[in-house]
Amino acid sequence: MNLEIHEKLLDSISKKDFSFVKESLVDLNPTDISNILIRFNEEEISEILSNLDANISAEIILEFPEDVRTSILKELDNASILKVIEELESDDATDLISDLDEKKSKEILETMNPQDSNEVQTLLQYAEDTAGGIMQTELVEVKDSSIIKDAINWIRLIANDVPDFYLIYVTNETDKLVGYVSLRNLIISDPDSKISSIMEEIEVSVLPSLDQEEVSIIFANYNIVSLPVVDENQKLLGRITSDDIIDVITEEAEEDIYSLAGVGEYNHPIYSSFISKTKSRLPWLLVTLMGEIVIAFIIYIYFSGTLVNFILLAAFMPAVMATGGSVGIQTSAIVVRALGMGTINTSQAIKVIFSELKLSLVLGAICGLLAGLSGFFINGNTEEGTKFFTVIFFSLSLASVMSAVFGAAFPLFLNKLKVDPANGSGPIVTMANDMFSAISYLFIALLII
Repeated sequence: MNLEIHEKLLDSISKKDFSFVKESLVDLNPTDISNILIRFNEEEISEILSNLDANISAEIILEFPEDVRTSILKELDNASILKVIEELESDDATDLISDLDEKKSKEILETMNPQDSNEVQTLLQYAEDTAGGIMQTELVEVKDSSIIKDAINWIRLIANDVPDFYLIYVTNETDKLVGYVSLRNLIISDPDSKISSIMEEIEVSVLPSLDQEEVSIIFANYNIVSLPVVDENQKLLGRITSDDIIDVITEEAEEDIYSLAGVGEYNHPIYSSFISKTKSRLPWLLVTLMGEIVIAFIIYIYFSGTLVNFILLAAFMPAVMATGGSVGIQTSAIVVRALGMGTINTSQAIKVIFSELKLSLVLGAICGLLAGLSGFFINGNTEEGTKFFTVIFFSLSLASVMSAVFGAAFPLFLNKLKVDPANGSGPIVTMANDMFSAISYLFIALLII
């Protein structure tokens, strides 16, 4: 369906028939529209967005990956960008403005409504991956001394400016956050009572400097839909909503996947620059390559004779290295995820490594048994086949165990150093496994054969 719409839109754009474009997209979900539009180039996308209603364009542009969005914003004029930003909540508007170059962002901020501009500039002070960077300033706040019926009237006045609120935050006369009231309790309570009589205690609040990954863990642990952000004096600054956290979880998961694969950051295959993609991917490839070159030298200097005399060893070397590597990557992925979710910590390192050791020993023994039997039957000679079985069985078991140690220990070590445990884990574990597996395999062969 998307491909069919794409072809029709392409024809309409060439004819400058934007009425058909609007009709084709108006009933679609913003995510679906972004998936259709991403097939076009930046100029075409910006032209389409300029001819759609600002509220629709605002929803669509947020669905694009950051590098695609940045490319599109370069093509849009200031007037079009301003119309889009005016439709966004403060946190989304801040994200969009942060994607602009310094000159353009300054021009937009100067043209915006002064109150909105001040809110965005306040949010721009916080790092984008912190609680302050993902919070929004739009919220419903009432005083603890307010009468319930007066609070309801106040909420009616400001409701259009605050999207999707379920909690009403309660502050005292010094603007300190003291509690909250659910929308349900507010409606069913005695209208002549005070807010303080029905408010509940805030379970958790966060400072704006807290990392967004820690914020996502708080949402999961406390099962909440909104989280207040306060300063050191407990003054209410903003709130983080569950839809923001969904984006954070997705972003953190993608970041871990790319880091595990040795890709520094997300790069779109089309819109990201060649230099950006090269810088992101080359360093870890070079690290891995250097490790493999070391292995090649060691094999050439110390084990070339062993391989010449028993060619079947060379044939099975990739199997030993690949199986060990797979165990290491599996372990690394599990440990990185557990660290990210906060279900383990570095003080449990010994337990984690020991647990993976037991599992990898069983996995390695099973794989070693199968590979060894295969080598035994391929060889055909009972005496040599038995020796070869022994080499394969012990080598693969040992490689699996040590690779699991690498896969568990490296992320835990990085986490201890306050470095993202996913950062380069895949390439490093692969290199360490290959070096150990190849050398131990050939050394065992040298002893037995």
